Parts: sequence; C-alpha cells; structure tokens
Amino acid sequence: MANPVIDGDFAVAADGRTLHVTCWGEGSPTILLEAGIPSDGLVQFATYGRTFTSLLAARTRTCAYDRAGSGSADPAPNQPRNLDDVTGDLHALLAAAQIAGPYVLVGSSGGGMIVTYYAAHYPDGVAGVVMLDVPAPSATLNLQEAPELAWDSPQNPEHLDIVAEFENRLANEQFPFAAALIVITASEGQSNVADQAFWLDWSPDASQLELDGDHVIYNSQPQAVADQIFSLLAR
Repeated sequence: MANPVIDGDFAVAADGRTLHVTCWGEGSPTILLEAGIPSDGLVQFATYGRTFTSLLAARTRTCAYDRAGSGSADPAPNQPRNLDDVTGDLHALLAAAQIAGPYVLVGSSGGGMIVTYYAAHYPDGVAGVVMLDVPAPSATLNLQEAPELAWDSPQNPEHLDIVAEFENRLANEQFPFAAALIVITASEGQSNVADQAFWLDWSPDASQLELDGDHVIYNSQPQAVADQIFSLLAR
C-alpha cells in the first residue's frame, strides 16, 4: 500500500468539483470500498482498516475514495443531496480516473446503502456487492429524533438528506440488482441477523453470514471478511 497505482483528484462535475481516489494492487475485478456515513473513505480504509485493505490489494486492485465534503474531496454542493447525487459522483469518478470494471462493491454501514443503489442504477460491470454490518433502513426515522442527520447540520458535511432520501426511501422502495450479494452481519454490530436479512431480497443470488465482532467488522475480522470478498472474485 506504500505504492498506490492510482492516487489523485478527479473532476466529477462540470464546475470542476473533484473527489480523491486511491487504488492499490493490480488485477481484476476491482474492489471498490465505500465507507460509512459520515466518514472519510481513505482514513477508514487506508489508515484504520489498513490490514483489511492490504489483504485485498494483495489479490486484486482495490480502491477507496473520499465522497464530496469528506476527507480531501472538495466541499459538497450546499443543498440536500440524495442517493442519485452520491452514486452519480462515484460513477463519474470511476470514469474520470479510468478505473474500469468489473467491480466488487463493498459497503460498510451506511455505505451499504450507496453500493446497493449503485448496483441497481449502474449495473454494467458490477460483478458483486458485499454489505458489512448494514442495518435495515428505517421508515419511521425523523429529524426530530435525529437532528444531527439534517442535510445542513455541521455533523453532516456531505450534506446528505439521510432521513428522507436514504433511510425512509430505501425502507419503502426496493432497488433490486442482478449482481451477487453477500450480507455480513457483526455479532456485536448495530443490528442483528434478522434485521439485516432485509437486504437479501434485493438480489436473486444473495447469502448472509454472521461473524463475531463489532460494527467495524472489517477491523474485527479482516481475514474472514476478505475471504468472503475473495469468494466473489473466484466466480
């Protein structure tokens, strides 16, 4: 990981707004790591999750990036941002950085919502999806009980409309995709196996397993999580 094969800022919008992406290793498919919400993807996977990311990069090209308003990316547009905005940025970033598919999309926590939506709306090249301790979305969550999730909250630098456009929307509207899906639930995570089984209906080729560990399961069980991702690569 000391020698990334891609490391730079790439424009994802007509106004020149950029996101930063770093990739390590060589090979195909490309593993794309999607951090939780809010989170700096490069800090999560290149620093805290370095052991996990190193295991992946030793097998194939592995990429992490900072979403708009996080880490070294440009500030997010000053308006409520939805799933289409976030996945549109990712799609533009992959094109601008010339990171070709096929892709295995790995989403941790709230990042799991992003990768499932991406797989449904940009299916070309998506070979698999792995969700790491992603609770089912809530149809009843509101800003009164979670004001820190408001799009203009100082605690939400990505300006994501999390309650309406992530939680409530995905609880009420399914976006199925054809790629294989693995749902990994942490035994001491944010919810349980029954709750996270919510996602299994989104793919016709879906499986679920529970691993001992906390919410950041790729740090608790780096090898076990990597092995599940490698099982998709083997297909």
